[in-house]
Amino acid sequence: MKKNINRHKLMIGVICAMMSMTSCDDFLNIMPLNEVVLENYWENEDEVNSMVAACYSAMTEYAFMERVLMWGELRSDNVVQGSIYGEDWEKLMEGNIRPTYYICEWASFYNVINLCNTVLHYAPEVLDRDPDFHESEWYALRSEVLTIRALCYFYLARTFRDVPLVVEPTIDDSESFHVAQSSHDEVMQQVLDDLLLAEKTAVKKFYKDEYTKGRITQIAVWSMLADVYLWMEQYDECIAYCDKVIAQKIEDAEKSGLRYDGNYPLLGNQSNGATSKHYAYNQIFGMGNSFESIFELQFSQDVRSNDIISGYFVSLSMNIMARFQAANFIGENMKSGNGVWATSDVRAVESIKDQTTTFPIMKYTAINVDDAGTGYIVRNQNYVNWIFYRFTDVMLMKAEALVERNDSADLSVAYDLYASVYNRSNLATPLAAYEALETTPTRQQMRENVLAERQRELMFEGKRWFDLVRKARRDGSNNAMLELATQKYTNPGSVTSKWMPTDMLYLPVHENELKVNPMLKQNPAYETDESIITSK
Repeated sequence: MKKNINRHKLMIGVICAMMSMTSCDDFLNIMPLNEVVLENYWENEDEVNSMVAACYSAMTEYAFMERVLMWGELRSDNVVQGSIYGEDWEKLMEGNIRPTYYICEWASFYNVINLCNTVLHYAPEVLDRDPDFHESEWYALRSEVLTIRALCYFYLARTFRDVPLVVEPTIDDSESFHVAQSSHDEVMQQVLDDLLLAEKTAVKKFYKDEYTKGRITQIAVWSMLADVYLWMEQYDECIAYCDKVIAQKIEDAEKSGLRYDGNYPLLGNQSNGATSKHYAYNQIFGMGNSFESIFELQFSQDVRSNDIISGYFVSLSMNIMARFQAANFIGENMKSGNGVWATSDVRAVESIKDQTTTFPIMKYTAINVDDAGTGYIVRNQNYVNWIFYRFTDVMLMKAEALVERNDSADLSVAYDLYASVYNRSNLATPLAAYEALETTPTRQQMRENVLAERQRELMFEGKRWFDLVRKARRDGSNNAMLELATQKYTNPGSVTSKWMPTDMLYLPVHENELKVNPMLKQNPAYETDESIITSK
């Protein structure tokens, strides 16, 4: 297969420029692809590759990445407000959501979906036009596009619950833009269908490592299937796909000569030649495209910078706080070790800088953390990749699914997974092996352990809010979840009272979408003015 995905940058630039000119008056804010593009860019394999590249490029747009971060972190217990960005921002960080707030805009995700739909619709025609473009090559590209579309809908369903399900491209202005929402379950079934089809023909590896990490591969599809099945509470299927990922990583470790302790190949443990206790962080987040990476969106000086990091985390100069900072109770615990972090946990200083009263987010911003954990080499340019899936994420998915399945031997395997992730970052005071425990943890204790470990390991990676919503969905109640989510507030009771209804787990449809599409319905929690609660 030809893999010149970066060719025809002019065409990609045209498409991205078209997307940047979307009008909020159009349904889903999609700019239809014009006839010139359709006529000129579906003649050969290179043009198909370019359109697939455009799907990835659209994901690197600021608006898309902003929502990946905000939807996954803003309402969680991980972050509080840093710098103030207007009244809307203050209200958001006080726990108030209105249908007028830009966090509720979904256009950037539907732009990516429309590009994917366009590729899926037109690319098969190229098989008849280009004799060098073979069916197997198309199927491999199709797997990438199906997975990108599935990823977008997975975010939308977890964030809004019921959303319009559009699987055909928006081609011209003569088409109807009025599409009603599909139910959460219908959207998730489409996600699952896309992934199961993508799995069959996904590429195992590309010829360049940055492509293997930065494009959809078979292991990336497996990881997302595990995530989707965990969300859908289909634990046997989740575990099966986690096992595929783990087996693949073990095979990769053997081929690369990576030495590791225990059952799982993790960077930075005793056997793999790590020169610093922060070796894993420096490889995963500093260098990027590490052994543990499964899928990370690529940013570079030649294409686009990742301005989300300097905009929402600590500024590159480290002199000005960005939009997010770590919640105070998380930062204050760095020294005490009696809450989120153990005192031996190296992830504390990898994630947060201790400034006594404020706690800037260092994850992604720091390209290197020194062995003492007090010195940082900070990026002077925003070309850091964004990781969607990595190995420890999948390990903890399996641990969670094992705890919920609750077969006789599941807790011991879940404990081993959880302890392996924990011990990599706590070499000074590791957890004992399951067989050596004086008292084995109960199922409820393991639920709490795995959820807490996911918070520590994946903090500020856009995962926490979805983890908490998944817990609430499984519990059938928001109560226990809200005890965690609201602990960052000085008056958590006021936020808890607003977020108690199940519908409040999801965002409202933005008012502009409701104005232009009469077939859309508002989330019931936001249907009337009385339901929109303002701060006192």
